[in-house]
Amino acid sequence: MTSIRKRKGFKPILSLDFDGVIHWYRNGWKGPAVIDDEPVPGAKEFIEKAQDYFKIVIYSSRSNSEGGIEAMRTWMEKHGFPEVEFAKEKPKAFLSIDDRSLQFKGEWFDPEELLNFKPWNK
Repeated sequence: MTSIRKRKGFKPILSLDFDGVIHWYRNGWKGPAVIDDEPVPGAKEFIEKAQDYFKIVIYSSRSNSEGGIEAMRTWMEKHGFPEVEFAKEKPKAFLSIDDRSLQFKGEWFDPEELLNFKPWNK
């Protein structure tokens, strides 16, 4: 295994966004407790496999809203996802997967060009 797993049984945190990563989110925002779309194809299978290597933690804009975590947990149970953790604050993750982010590689972006950003599902 890779060098990140130095301690036996240690799993680094993989932080996953919810909307646009796990939940397809084609219908847009309707409140923190309203989740009315299907899973992104392959999301459940990815999480099942990733749990062999990572501690999966869901962190979303819903996380700090009243009822948000419970709504995500209920939706994931309904769709047969494995049990995962949820965070109210951004976790100290080894890696994060989010549909609305860019990897910083040491060089700054042109702010005006950032206005053209579109997530994969739009």
